[in-house]
Amino acid sequence: MSEHIGSGCADDALPPWLEPTWRRLRQTHRRDRLGQALLISGPAGVGKHRLLEELIRLVLCGEPCPDDRPCGHCADCRLLDAGNHPDRVLVGPDSASASGEIRVDQVREVCSREGLTPTRGTSKVLVLHPAEAMNAFAANSLLKTLEEPVGSSIWILVSERPQRLPQTIRSRCQSIELSVPREQDALPWLTARLRDQAPQQQHDGRLCLRVAHGAPLRALDLALSGKLEARKTVMDGLAAIGKGQRDPIALAAEWQSFETADLTALMIDWVGDLLRLSADTGGTRLTNLDLQGVLEALAPRLDPREGHRLLQHLYRAHGLSDAPLNKQLLLESLLVRWALVMQRRP
Repeated sequence: MSEHIGSGCADDALPPWLEPTWRRLRQTHRRDRLGQALLISGPAGVGKHRLLEELIRLVLCGEPCPDDRPCGHCADCRLLDAGNHPDRVLVGPDSASASGEIRVDQVREVCSREGLTPTRGTSKVLVLHPAEAMNAFAANSLLKTLEEPVGSSIWILVSERPQRLPQTIRSRCQSIELSVPREQDALPWLTARLRDQAPQQQHDGRLCLRVAHGAPLRALDLALSGKLEARKTVMDGLAAIGKGQRDPIALAAEWQSFETADLTALMIDWVGDLLRLSADTGGTRLTNLDLQGVLEALAPRLDPREGHRLLQHLYRAHGLSDAPLNKQLLLESLLVRWALVMQRRP
């Protein structure tokens, strides 16, 4: 998701839940203790990219504000806005490769550029995103560089799954962990953005946050992209199968236009809500708030043990979403399993 950073020394640069982390980074930078390798981690939609872009501005800005924030109007900030600052190097998965990996030759090329003198200022920023996409050879190449860093370079690794990075790399990075903000902190921000960007539409901000598992930027994207409507279509199909009103094989054929990862994630939320209702009939922790009545009608028919087995199966399928599997057969398997689970208990 593209995230725009406001220019200038205004107060609207970052969402409020990122401000404490941002203040600590500015103070650390002011004391010249930022370090030469940082790891920004956290779930999707909490603002990693927003913080990354502002941190790059902080390091490369030529005329910082008195409080050490980037000015937004100097030549370096304008080059960053245009996306062609020579001292910012971005590395991601090779678009020409089907593996989705960051290859060793990419990392070696960046490491060779690390030793070059910065073009404009005193620092060079080298970004790896998503860092967990590095294959083993690329990670080993990066580790050698992190063991003997160049004083003018700052490495910034960005990851949603930092546990997939070798411990040797994580231990050499200053960790910046972003978590999902509290609902009461994120909801006012989200409500204001929905009102500003979609004034003609009525969106339930609380529902958007729940469906996005509390990630505000992801919640905003769900609301503005129309994905909530697609979610409702999938949930209606799952409810119909649970009631014995739809054929799972036919429904799997109808769902071929949806992304496999999206479908498995929605099914995980669906079964998870049913299991929550078996433990908490009040439904205080439901993801699908708007479907509570439908879920409450189905929950008594789900054996919790069978539900947990189905949930484990769904998690495994979700992990294989990007693998070259037969999508039709995978969906048929999942939906038939769901139908059978609901038929085993009256």
